[in-house]
Amino acid sequence: MQVVYISKRFAINKSEAMAWFKPFCESEDLHIYNDFNLAKEFLERVVEGQKHIDFIITDWEVNVSFANEIVSWLRNSEHIYSSKNFQLRALPILLIEDDDKQSSAVRADFDQVVSDFPTNPLKLRTAIKSAIKKWRYSLANDLDLIGLDPKTLTYHPNDRKAFISYYRLKVLTKDFVNVKSKRLNYIWANSDAQLLNQRNEQFEKHIYRATYNPSKYMEKETHDFLKNNNTLLLGENYSKPIYEPRLYKLGNKIDIPDFINTPHEYSLRSPEIFEVKRWSQKIIRSNERFISKAKKSFGQVKRYQSYMESENSNNLKYISKYLNRLYDNYEYTLFMGSKSEKEDHLDLIEQLKKDFDFNDIKLLTYEELLERHIRMCDRLSDFDIFR
Repeated sequence: MQVVYISKRFAINKSEAMAWFKPFCESEDLHIYNDFNLAKEFLERVVEGQKHIDFIITDWEVNVSFANEIVSWLRNSEHIYSSKNFQLRALPILLIEDDDKQSSAVRADFDQVVSDFPTNPLKLRTAIKSAIKKWRYSLANDLDLIGLDPKTLTYHPNDRKAFISYYRLKVLTKDFVNVKSKRLNYIWANSDAQLLNQRNEQFEKHIYRATYNPSKYMEKETHDFLKNNNTLLLGENYSKPIYEPRLYKLGNKIDIPDFINTPHEYSLRSPEIFEVKRWSQKIIRSNERFISKAKKSFGQVKRYQSYMESENSNNLKYISKYLNRLYDNYEYTLFMGSKSEKEDHLDLIEQLKKDFDFNDIKLLTYEELLERHIRMCDRLSDFDIFR
């Protein structure tokens, strides 16, 4: 999920905020602002790019301004967002309770009020769940209104050929209706919960086998597993993985990253170059240096970064071939190692990444990938209006 947090806490950092919002989004998907005008500018960029966000949560007073300004702008907006599917005025917005400065009339303008924030995670979870499900119930009503079954997205037998009651739509847009779309291309609208949870169990078994049989073949087995169970790679932001694209360079040389994950058109994320190594690959030596194979793996991803960010016309040709367009930014992930080793040496790993200019490369362990997918499955279950 994409979350916008407008905070009065000027000293807050992403790690601290993620302690509160981790059940709802990943670190890359949490957007923190300490100014209402800056948050509004971000929302305007979302509209301009037709990107997707899921909800806003805000303090009442931020930088000597008040949240009624942004909620009023939002509720009176004529903007649409997320591939022209949704009305911005319906976007869920939650208010963090401040008894000293809020009246009941003010609170009524928000979808939910969050009390005891951030000390009571249960109240936060309950408020977010209520706001999201309220939005999705309204979406389901809109789908039914235009003649689509909200659960299956198939037309009712009494298919309405012409629809003129646009004013009755609460969430969907006139654009969605007019193109006669039959698909909401979001994982929460198309997921098979049982299948996704089976993938969690299967990947956990895969990690277990890697623990007790750390053979050189496990890397190839991991490739095959991720190809066949690609929601672990894609999550909510990416539409498809490109396996082993052949990125040709001058002089008959070639780079072949394991995957490039392509974002949905509405996603705020950039294409992700995802390189797979073994679970058993150690990262740090006892003398507090990178193990040579780990350093080589980071260097390999660094080479991909040089290719993707080059202005060389040959490189641009092959990037366009696989991604169908060029992007302003790319993300780089090295998938390797165990969570326990990473946690034991986290500060050292970050320092070494800085020393070797690997800062732009995210180190993701096997257990972290599994936990990320489990969190996504939990969100899909929590916010499902058909269960």
